Amino acid sequence: MNDDISLNYRGRKASRARSEQRRKAILEAALRLVVTDGVRGVRHRAVAKEADVPLSATTYYFKDIGDLIADTFTLFAENAMSDVVVPIHEDVAAFVEANDVKLLEDEKVRNQLVDAMATLIVSHIHHELREKRDHLIAEQAFMHESIRDSRLKDMAKHYYEHLVLDMKKLCEQIGVQDPDIAADMLMGTIFRIEYEGLLLEDPEDFEFERAQKILKRQFFALLQELS
Repeated sequence: MNDDISLNYRGRKASRARSEQRRKAILEAALRLVVTDGVRGVRHRAVAKEADVPLSATTYYFKDIGDLIADTFTLFAENAMSDVVVPIHEDVAAFVEANDVKLLEDEKVRNQLVDAMATLIVSHIHHELREKRDHLIAEQAFMHESIRDSRLKDMAKHYYEHLVLDMKKLCEQIGVQDPDIAADMLMGTIFRIEYEGLLLEDPEDFEFERAQKILKRQFFALLQELS
């Protein structure tokens, strides 16, 4: 994760490799419960059963259920950054770098860039809905629970700030004014598109063209100042 935004584990630290494997197995089990039952489904007995470990193992590493939930969020955030968020931003950043931003003054080039970027981002969202649905469900679960759980508020805030920070870098590459505001707008839109996609029973019902048009409109609005 970015050095500016760190999420630290709170539970008992493992001193040996085998112990660390068990600790991680417990957190992975808790994360599966978040997907199936929500954050409030994370309880010591339920996690022990899901991880197939003695109840004493979960209470040894996590005496406080709050620490168990917080560390599960931390594991989720680390997985999300490495498996989902970073690949998306790397693809978009590589595409932007391959195109001369100075040429964006050309309307034809600008239209091509916006179309390609919107398509790339929506393609990643559609892929997540089909192949990484659990990730999106867990993300929504943690973000919504943070509204009620004060222990998760700062973590959710830091997680979202990290997402916005990476998007801000892309906005800076394009050269838009107020890249922090632009990044916040784009991430908010992406979150809404993902949420609407999760409401579908079949990911194949995802309205790709509609999502693409929504992002294209935002990108065009952001790039108008370069005209």
